[in-house]
Amino acid sequence: MSYAALANATAVTHISSIIFVIVGLLISFRYKRFRPWEAGILIVVVVLWSYYGNCPLTIIEQYFRDLAGQNANLTSVGFLPYYVNKFLSYNLSSLTVQKFTFFTGGTLFAASIEWLAPVMHMEIFRLRRTLRRLARS
Repeated sequence: MSYAALANATAVTHISSIIFVIVGLLISFRYKRFRPWEAGILIVVVVLWSYYGNCPLTIIEQYFRDLAGQNANLTSVGFLPYYVNKFLSYNLSSLTVQKFTFFTGGTLFAASIEWLAPVMHMEIFRLRRTLRRLARS
């Protein structure tokens, strides 16, 4: 498989994951049992993005584009600004995308504390019950 095809597959995976997060937000507002999962996924995305400086999928796609000999500045511009500029000819700032993502992730994390409390309480209760059973045997 060529490096260009791998880069394109990474781009499709990246846009699919973005759509998954957006659709997941809408689903989690309707069905409350999905809220902890959505909050957890958003926390993981924000932590990875802040650690690497870019989304890891952007770094992987840039790597494959470099190996394929394609000149793309994905890591310096960002995934969404690059493709918005490429397809819509609109200059979107990478800083705007990062601020929006971090603000949304932080807001949902703060809101998820309320959602995670009952779930964590049940898990701690189950863990204590399991440990008591193990201690008796």
